[in-house]
Amino acid sequence: MAGHLGGWMCRSDPRMNPSPPSCRPLPATRYLPLSPSRPKSSFAEMPSPSAIPSLRTELLVRLAVLTAAAILLAVAGLVLLGDVVSSEHGTLYVGALLTADLVLVVALGAYVVQRLVVRPLTQLLSAAEAMAGGDSARRVGDTSSLEMHRLATSFNRITERRTEEQAQLVRVEKLASVGRLAAGVAHELGNPLTAINSYVHVLRGRLARSMERDIGDVLTVMERECARIDRIIRGLLDYARPRPATAPPIDINDIVRSVVDLLARQGAFEGVQVDLELTRQELHIHGDRHDLEQLFVNLLLNAVDAMARSGRVVVRVERAARITLRQPSVRRSVIDNHPVEHAPSSRAQLWLAGHDSAEIAKIVVADSGPGVPAEIADRIFDPFFTTKQPGKGTGLGLAIVARIVDNCHGTIWVTTAREAGAAFHVLFPIAAAAVGESEAAPASAPRDERARRAG
Repeated sequence: MAGHLGGWMCRSDPRMNPSPPSCRPLPATRYLPLSPSRPKSSFAEMPSPSAIPSLRTELLVRLAVLTAAAILLAVAGLVLLGDVVSSEHGTLYVGALLTADLVLVVALGAYVVQRLVVRPLTQLLSAAEAMAGGDSARRVGDTSSLEMHRLATSFNRITERRTEEQAQLVRVEKLASVGRLAAGVAHELGNPLTAINSYVHVLRGRLARSMERDIGDVLTVMERECARIDRIIRGLLDYARPRPATAPPIDINDIVRSVVDLLARQGAFEGVQVDLELTRQELHIHGDRHDLEQLFVNLLLNAVDAMARSGRVVVRVERAARITLRQPSVRRSVIDNHPVEHAPSSRAQLWLAGHDSAEIAKIVVADSGPGVPAEIADRIFDPFFTTKQPGKGTGLGLAIVARIVDNCHGTIWVTTAREAGAAFHVLFPIAAAAVGESEAAPASAPRDERARRAG
């Protein structure tokens, strides 16, 4: 098999025992500057609050119009009924006219207050009672005044944040329960599995000369299944293993580059084109090196498996502005140029809202495979959930990825990639030292660079 890695071509013979491949230099890798501009979103923009009149203005204008109309009506009545007014019962007629005018003004004024104040407050109260009763899907609709619009928007945001926080609490409790269960199961199964595997090796050694072929096949199957159970147990242990609360800053570019180099030397990218896009300056985050390497190994191997080892994988590292990440956008597919909608998940939105830093470390692992259906995008990080055929996967790879991301105080979600497959977006807070270096860097310096690699 052969693969390309950076400026090297690596070859190894799959018929031989696994060994480091021999490499020879290729032409130098081309570096292309990334465009700093982002494609503009084509989503319909929400009405700007500045375009909505304020409640005070609405009330003043409408009540002023009613008052002017009442005065004009009274004057017109006096002019038209001038002879009647000057008669013996003129005072009664004038009183009746003014009373009718006042009743009309009060009725219309009550309608205006009902429409602009009472009705929106009633809707808000109804939504609050529904939320208190457990209806987390209830939202307040649009209103016609600026103050009520802001109040409804704030209420909806509070509701969404509360719903997501409850879901996060349930998710954390579920993961903690699974972690405790995983640790117990791994401990209980590990020792007998080791014993079984040892006895299989002893039995194979003793019967190496005299056993029949079918017995050897049975032992081979037993060894393979023991190895599969061992992988599951190791995955459970990795999932349940506690991590330190703090970790030293580490350059995420170096992590991604080393993982890609490692997998390329192992032949994991055979038949796969790998495009690696890194930032020119170092981008530090807080995290354990082993955990971060495992994170990207799992994501890259998952992408390769999804494409059946034939396609394109893009790994992109960038320093992204937090405010732009919160806004939905549309990107053009590199396959057929059709628009691909992109927006962070609700959990990622909550994560972004909880960070005050202007910039975030963003890593995207995208592939040209079949993608992830939207209906399972939130479940794909659950333990033991897998879309692979029975026996092909343990369902722990992406669960371990999500756990590592949480340990590093980051967030992750999956969308449709421009390459038509799945795009896993990972966000991490930038280490304080890296933030200071970014602010001290000259504004004219190029910020990013792209390295293309093919396998």
